[in-house]
Amino acid sequence: MQFSHRIIIAIACILAGVVIGMVITPAPDADDDAAMILLRLQSGISASLETLDDNLGAAAYDLGATGLDNQAAREILLTLSRTSPAIIDCTTVSPDGVILAAEPPEYHGAEGKKVSDQPSTMQILESKRPVMSRYGPVAEELDAVFISAPVFTRGGIANEPDGRFLGFTSIVFQPHLLIGEAAEPVVSGKPYSITVVDTDGRVLYDTDPDQIGLPLDDPVYTAYPVLVEFVTRVTEERQGQGNYIFRDQTKEAVWTTVALHGTEWRVAVTRTL
Repeated sequence: MQFSHRIIIAIACILAGVVIGMVITPAPDADDDAAMILLRLQSGISASLETLDDNLGAAAYDLGATGLDNQAAREILLTLSRTSPAIIDCTTVSPDGVILAAEPPEYHGAEGKKVSDQPSTMQILESKRPVMSRYGPVAEELDAVFISAPVFTRGGIANEPDGRFLGFTSIVFQPHLLIGEAAEPVVSGKPYSITVVDTDGRVLYDTDPDQIGLPLDDPVYTAYPVLVEFVTRVTEERQGQGNYIFRDQTKEAVWTTVALHGTEWRVAVTRTL
């Protein structure tokens, strides 16, 4: 029994030494590690998207008690539009796909436009579930992304029963502004750059602002077949790593995915070799 007791004490001392060693040994500088930066980016961008989505959901709930086309609805939309500098405007849309209200006032010109031919609009009108669109043309006559949430009656609006589908409400936003808020502090002063593309290969954000909005078939990229092949792989795989050549420089990248309502963005951290 004494021998067993001594073994237990010895093992405990060894384990204590290991733990102490782990505590006093300084950890490597994670800020300079691409994988750690990528995790921080994924977390930050996801949180920003979720905040937009949560605020939109709260507005959709409030609109269920006011309706979609009156002064009370406009006040809800205007308040929602001020929750992020990335937001262009906020809208309500009827069950037949017509924009009923848009705020702030400089986007009133979008009202009355029919958007039922947009894939994400068709999706929410059919499924009556939240969606996030791909990057592309919107009724505000620019390229953007929108998140939409269904609106259902509640609280006896217009003497109607609760739960009737009224249409939906949307946040229209510029993804590069949303992503930039999360991205710029993470790589500031570090030898890394950031690129975010959608699954079509369209650039949603890049450390080089001249590349934002460019499609994969833009001449800027097609001059580098290895790059096109690499980005095509990125659009097809949710995470990975690899090298490519762009502007006579060899670059190394790691990437992962951020998603909302089934729409995916690829987030990549790169450095020049």
